Amino acid sequence: MEHKIKKSMSREELGQYLHTLADAVQNAAAMDDQRLALLQTAFEKLELKCKRETNGFGLTLKLKAEFGGTPVKGKTRVASVGPSGSYKALKKEMQTTFKQIGAKITTNQIPNAPLIRTFQKEIRAMVRYPDRGEPHYEAFEAACRRLVSACQGNRMDEMRQAFEALKRMEKDCHARYK
Repeated sequence: MEHKIKKSMSREELGQYLHTLADAVQNAAAMDDQRLALLQTAFEKLELKCKRETNGFGLTLKLKAEFGGTPVKGKTRVASVGPSGSYKALKKEMQTTFKQIGAKITTNQIPNAPLIRTFQKEIRAMVRYPDRGEPHYEAFEAACRRLVSACQGNRMDEMRQAFEALKRMEKDCHARYK
């Protein structure tokens, strides 16, 4: 399913529209345009182009989405498995999230709640994949719970220990399964 939206707007309208889009993606906020309701669920790809025009800006938004494993651009993915359906894509997302958490801990900052929720969501998605280290999933989930608990309880020493334990676990797992 693909939607294309083209609009012309002033600088102020563009700013408001971009804020509304960001809110819809981050918080599943309601959108006036029904075509953008896909931002509240799963979407495969979001392209946004903005060009200066004589009376403001021209905005082109392309949104490609899938539901229940229906094909998008010749690919079939299982939408219920991971955020993007692809194990490789999920691992990249997890790596980015894990690095962000590590950067916060390294600078003695508590990772924020949205970052921790993203981490939890990615972990739940990852352990649904069969044949990707299943024998180690239980220990991995327990280590993740320790990290989340330490973050939610603002316990910096425990966070560091849990994060380091997860890094070791990740390194061992990747050495075994790559």
